[in-house]
Amino acid sequence: MNIRQADIENLNEIYELEVMCFKDPYPKNLLFMLLTLYPELFLVVELNNKIVGYVSGVVRRDGLGHIVSICVHPAYRREGLGSKLMEIIENIFKEKFNICRYRLEVRTSNITAINLYQKLGYRITSIIPKYYTDGEDAYIMVKENC
Repeated sequence: MNIRQADIENLNEIYELEVMCFKDPYPKNLLFMLLTLYPELFLVVELNNKIVGYVSGVVRRDGLGHIVSICVHPAYRREGLGSKLMEIIENIFKEKFNICRYRLEVRTSNITAINLYQKLGYRITSIIPKYYTDGEDAYIMVKENC
């Protein structure tokens, strides 16, 4: 397993994962924007020279580290890759940006992801009604690691 900063050349592979992982995939131009805004917060995980997951984040004006997206190829889930990506991006937030409070949004129906985030120390703080284009609500989950 190799976790490294994503490159622009990886964008097509990342976008394929995005489409595979989400009902509402981010458009490729948004992924490009995230990669160029905060390249140090856009990481990929490779197995056998193939990208099988990624995580992206941004630093918000309110001082939060916002995990915008995390995705692991369905064939490689439950192997600890998502947990490892989360651990590394949190460390980058803390070490490079001096941020120890993190936020993310997750579909209220995504019990697997919610359980993972709770295991990692995130807690549900509120709900955003009709956050997703299909009308599903999102939980806001926050972790403090100060």
